[in-house]
Amino acid sequence: MRKISHALLLSAATAIALCSSSWAADKPVTSSKVIVKSTTSGDGVPLVYPTGTPEITSRVTTFPPGAETPLHRHPQPLYAYILEGELTLMAEGEPVRKFKAGDGFMESTKWHMGRNDGDIPVKLLSVYAGAENLPLSELATEHNHK
Repeated sequence: MRKISHALLLSAATAIALCSSSWAADKPVTSSKVIVKSTTSGDGVPLVYPTGTPEITSRVTTFPPGAETPLHRHPQPLYAYILEGELTLMAEGEPVRKFKAGDGFMESTKWHMGRNDGDIPVKLLSVYAGAENLPLSELATEHNHK
């Protein structure tokens, strides 16, 4: 009797496994690809998270052709991903970098600016690892930019 019940359990388990595998074969398979994995900002400075209550902010910024940001910097780690177009980044003391659709990068901690030199809009997804009440950007002025 015991051998029969073991055989029935084994048969049932095999049938379930076969049904499951044939069902899964009919479904699309998801995939995943790491874009950026980093312990430093874009200029090589180690990542340091701000103190306070953690707050993640994401936003999409659109740069029409010819548009550029003012000179600025970010007081928290910032990951960016180009959804469309190509963005040119210029940071003090660093070579000019260009990123195209599908590129991800860690933003520089230095004063920098971005510009769309192309003919189509740039859509940039930015993800800030900040804290409550911390500004996303700080604009350069004569007082704070030396």
